[in-house]
This record gives sequence, structure tokens and C-alpha cells, in this order.
Amino acid sequence: MIQNILVIDDKTDDLNNITTLLKDVSPGCRVIAVRSGLEGLERAKTESPAAILLGIGATETERHSVCNRLKSDGNTQQIPVIMMMEAQSDPNSYNKGLEAGADAFLNQPINRADLNAQIRMVLRVDALEKETTQLKKQLQQAQKMEAIGTLAGGIAHEFNNILFPIIGYTEMSMYDIPEDSKTRKNLASVLKAADRAKGLIQQILNFSRKGNQEKILLKIQYVLKETLNLLRASLPATIEIRQAIDNACTPVAADPSDIQQILMNLSTNAYQAMEEKGGVLEVTLSEVIINSSDASSNPDLSSGSYLHLAVKDTGHGFETDQIKHIFDPNYRINSQNEGIQTGLGMVYEIVQSYNGYMDVDSEPGQGTTVSIYLPLPHTKSETVSHVSTEAHIPSGNETILLADDEEDVLEMMHLMLERLGYRVFSKTSSIEALEEFRGEPEKFDLVITDQTMPKMTGMELIQKLMHIRPDIPIILCTGFNEKITEDNTKRLGIGALISKPVRVKEIALKIREVLKRK
Repeated sequence: MIQNILVIDDKTDDLNNITTLLKDVSPGCRVIAVRSGLEGLERAKTESPAAILLGIGATETERHSVCNRLKSDGNTQQIPVIMMMEAQSDPNSYNKGLEAGADAFLNQPINRADLNAQIRMVLRVDALEKETTQLKKQLQQAQKMEAIGTLAGGIAHEFNNILFPIIGYTEMSMYDIPEDSKTRKNLASVLKAADRAKGLIQQILNFSRKGNQEKILLKIQYVLKETLNLLRASLPATIEIRQAIDNACTPVAADPSDIQQILMNLSTNAYQAMEEKGGVLEVTLSEVIINSSDASSNPDLSSGSYLHLAVKDTGHGFETDQIKHIFDPNYRINSQNEGIQTGLGMVYEIVQSYNGYMDVDSEPGQGTTVSIYLPLPHTKSETVSHVSTEAHIPSGNETILLADDEEDVLEMMHLMLERLGYRVFSKTSSIEALEEFRGEPEKFDLVITDQTMPKMTGMELIQKLMHIRPDIPIILCTGFNEKITEDNTKRLGIGALISKPVRVKEIALKIREVLKRK
């Protein structure tokens, strides 16, 4: 990468000498030579040099003044300044230089070895400082996302407990009403809305979780559509969302949270560009083939088959010089450094991790299109067929112990299970459920318990139940808990894990599945 080095010196001979030496010790650098402190201050803002060599001024005071102004300006304070000192300078001058903000010193006349050493030192220190700053920002972001995830988890648990009886009672009511009834159609609309709310909560949770999921064979078109549904709920009506997503696109090995992150960042950036006047956000997904001639014009893009994701907005657009820096995670969209970061740096890193390619096409006043190319596997995978949702709802006559501290949820579950033919004993306390089971453990064929309960969690209850009777089939319910997964529940001998809110058919099938293993 070509680095700019700014040299400020009012003496033409010194200026020419330093320029020559810099090109010798740093062949890849671009030297910006100016003869006045005022011009140097302006060029430091516009050129963002990697280092500044400061030798301006007939007096020491003038040199220190320029240095102090550089270090006082938010746009230039992080640029390392090497102050060039007069021969046989007073030792106190170095202290004054340090007080003015100088990072290093060079004595006149300047020789090649000293210049090389100082340039390398300040650039190395500057790089470490920038890396440290970036790591701090990443840590802060990670902590922020963790806090958001924790808050979202708590909200999700409560919201799912609210949704559970809504969905359950609505379904049971529908079974009692003739299919051609207007009331049944109305209830179907209620159920559809509740399912949308359930899906929205799940999308929020997926987005707020830390992105440490493994890559799976994923049809990203479905993830994109879910994320767009989330965006529709959060973006103002002044932003029109259009989509042209090809459902036939080939699956790729991907982490769903990465795909969500990409689309959320790009869409947020697009919204910020259209926030003032409104506009159109357009998302497209298709398969494209990059041939050898197309690839030859871009060394970062190999020939082959790709998923092409494009996010287009009708916002203010970017200038050509802005696009050059747009993938920099620290770059801001205005020159005063008071604007917002584009968010494209993070997207670029994700795309790079997939061996993909990212391109930005923008025109001031017209809008911006960000294109992402994700390489497709060489062999297409078979499409997984979907199980029909109209399957028969199985029933039974076994005895079930049901535990949940939410009375509304408990009552609805009790009625639902009885309707399916089961004999049900319900307890609003895990301690009461334990006492009921301890009194007659062989009476029960199955235990269904909630996880989040006071005094004794569902997991703690399960451990005590299994101590009494190791072979008891158990289903664990949870509104949300990141630490509880299908894998760790199976390792503990739990028959199944179901997430609230659950539909009648889902729990009916799950009960028969668990009891069948008995």
C-alpha cells in the first residue's frame, strides 16, 4: 500500500534533500512537500499522511505552534510527527517539542540512516496504535452485542410465554368450528399473525446472538427474506423495500448469522443514505457465471459460478475518492469525522472469509449499489424436500406430569394435552412437581417441564427426577436459553427440547416420538 508522507519546511534546499532521502529509504511512499505551516495543516487534513516531518519556521516557537495545532485537531492528532531540530539545539528544546506533541526527533543535517530508523519507528508505533484502537472497538462492539443478546433473550422468554396461550387457544378453538365458518377464517388470521410474531422474535434473537455458529449448507435466499421481514418492521415507511430473490439459487456453506450481518449492515448503510429524503432499497439474489475474460480484468475475482447478492439504494451516493477508503472500518462518510461509519469494513471481512468478492458502484446524487459474489460449490447439492404440514395429529392415553410456573401457559397446555387424549397432572412449581413424582414415580409415562422456573430450574428438576427414575421420558420446554441446545439435552438423557410457543401438532408429534423410544 502506498503511504503518504508530509514534509513541512520553508527551506527549499532542506525540503529537496529530505524528499530525495525519503524516496530512497521508502521507495513506495508518496512525498507531499510544502513550504508553509498553514499549507501543511491543510494538507494534513486532506491527505491523511502516515507521518509528518516538521521543520518549518525561522523560530522554534513557530515550529512548536504548528505541531501543537496538528495534535489539537481531531482529524490530525493521531498522525505521528517527527520534528526536525536545528544543529546544536538547546537540550531544553526537546522537552518543549515533546510538550508540543512531537513523537520523534531528527537533527540537522539529516542522514539516511537516522531518517530510515525514525520513519520505521513511528510507522510501526502508529500501526500498533491503530490496531489497538480497532481491537478496542471490536471488543466494545462484542460487549454491546452480548448485552443486546442477553436483553433480547429475556424479552423473548416473556413474549413467547404470552404467545403460547394465544396460539394454543386459537388452534383448539379452530378445531371446534366448521371449516366453512367465518369465525374459523378469522381465527386463522389470528394464528397467522401470532406465527409472524413468533418468527420476528426468533429473527431478533438470531441477529443478537454472537456469531459463533458453524457453517452449514444453507439456502441464503430464505435467510435474506427473513432478514428483510425484520427490516420492514424497523425501517420507516419512507423507505420502500423491493426484492428480486431467486428461490432456485444453489445452497452454499455459510453461517446464517454472517448472512444476516451482511444484509443488515448493507441495508442500514443504505437507510442512512436515504434517511433525509426517503427512497428505495432494492435487494436482489441470483446465480451468475464469471468467465475467464471477466476474471482477467479483476485479479480478485476468479472464473466460476457465484451467488450474486446486490443491495441498491437511491441515496446520496459516494465520491470517487470516498470509494477508495470505503472498506476501511474506521472510515466515516464525511470529512469532519463526525459522520457515521459505513459498516462496509465488517462486511468486507466476512465476504473475504468466504473467498468471495465485493464491489461498490456509486454516483453522487444517484445512489449506491454494493455487489457481493459468493463462490458456489462445484457440485450442486440435492434439494431437501419439505415435510407436509398437513400431517395427521397423533393422540395418546398416557399419563403426563406437566410443570410450568406461568399459569396461563400451564392451563392452556393442560387443556391441549387432555384434548389429545392424555391424563395430565399440572403443577405451577418445580418443587411441587418433584413431590408429586416422588410420591408415585411409576404412575407417569412422561414429564414435560419448563426450564425457567423460580427456586428450581427445569434442568435441576430433571436431574432429581432422573435420580429417582432414570428411565423416565422427559421433554424440556424453553422460551429462550442460549446455553440449552438439542445436543446438550440429549447428552443428559432428555428426550426432546421444544421452544415456546409450540403448535398443537408439533408437541403431539414430539410426545409420540419420545414415548416411542421408551
